Amino acid sequence: MSLKTARLQQSLYSLQRAAQQGEPKFGADTRQFVERHFYVDDGLISLPTESAAIDLLKCTCASLAESNLKLHKIASNSLAVMQAFEPVELASGIKDLGLDEETLPTQRNLGLCWDLNTDTFTFKVAVANKPYTRRGVLSIINSIFGPLGLTALVTVRGKLLLRELAGGIQDWDALLPDDKLSTWEAWKSSLQELSSLNIPRCYVPMSVSRSSYTELCLFSDASNWAIGAVAYLRAVTEDGRCEVGFVLGKAKLAPQPEPTIPRLELCGAVLAVEMAELILDELDHKPDAVKFYCDSRVVLGYICNDSKCFFVYVRD
Repeated sequence: MSLKTARLQQSLYSLQRAAQQGEPKFGADTRQFVERHFYVDDGLISLPTESAAIDLLKCTCASLAESNLKLHKIASNSLAVMQAFEPVELASGIKDLGLDEETLPTQRNLGLCWDLNTDTFTFKVAVANKPYTRRGVLSIINSIFGPLGLTALVTVRGKLLLRELAGGIQDWDALLPDDKLSTWEAWKSSLQELSSLNIPRCYVPMSVSRSSYTELCLFSDASNWAIGAVAYLRAVTEDGRCEVGFVLGKAKLAPQPEPTIPRLELCGAVLAVEMAELILDELDHKPDAVKFYCDSRVVLGYICNDSKCFFVYVRD
């Protein structure tokens, strides 16, 4: 374990311990906020009303303050929430603004850009001038960070291109083939179009906790070069209105040597199941049902087959 990792774990333990000590006085929801919704030093949570958000933040601030921990740099898509706190407690770039008059700056959280004005996730891609080598190409591909899988279709295409460019080349700093340079430059230039992408932060435009019925829907698919899965949350209101929102997406290159399409379809189904387990563990709201969708009946046959055991593919 590195020294940095050890210090990080110690900091997280101290934060959670402080929330536990403050639970009897300030409520169990403050402890749950710290233990379930803090990632490193960022606390991210969504609540159905502005008053609930203000109460939770104020109680959590007071709870942690008793252990000499200051919760600050607060940002919200609601002006009422931010106006409930002193300017010094707000995030950088917000505390010096007149909240009623000026456009709020974009906030960065866990690698995502959050536009407070539209309450959407956006992307700002600054492509560095890296050498046309295996190391340089991989550096640019990995610079696109999307923990929710919003850019999975873009990054998996870049990884495929790297596989084609670096085939047979072992030296990380050797120049890649010149005949593929134009293809690489075209893909790299396309990254600027991500700045026009705006994804709503909320799964659906209503409180999920107030829905009469919710279900998690996962779709999987595969081609001869990649497998992918995507999850959506479907919510039905009391008056029968249905809303659907993106939750998580993942894409991986097909293993080498290239397996058959039926086996790849099964790999996609496995990926969807793994995603469902992750989502159900992270979501505080538990859906009424979880449904999986696949366009290959071969997958169903593999799942029902108990006479053969298949080895897990290892991706290169």
